[in-house]
Amino acid sequence: MNLQPFLDQLNIAKVKTIKEPTFTAFLMLITAAAAIISDWANFMAGLMRAIPNNH
Repeated sequence: MNLQPFLDQLNIAKVKTIKEPTFTAFLMLITAAAAIISDWANFMAGLMRAIPNNH
């Protein structure tokens, strides 16, 4: 009996199981980072507009 094909399937399944949640978490991280950067950019832009008006 040759176990190699079975082992290959197992490895493929293992990689898929590991990769899916990691990929999802990575995607969420990127989305969160993009949102934070966007908020920060808006905040800085507002600050830059506010500073000259004070003088």
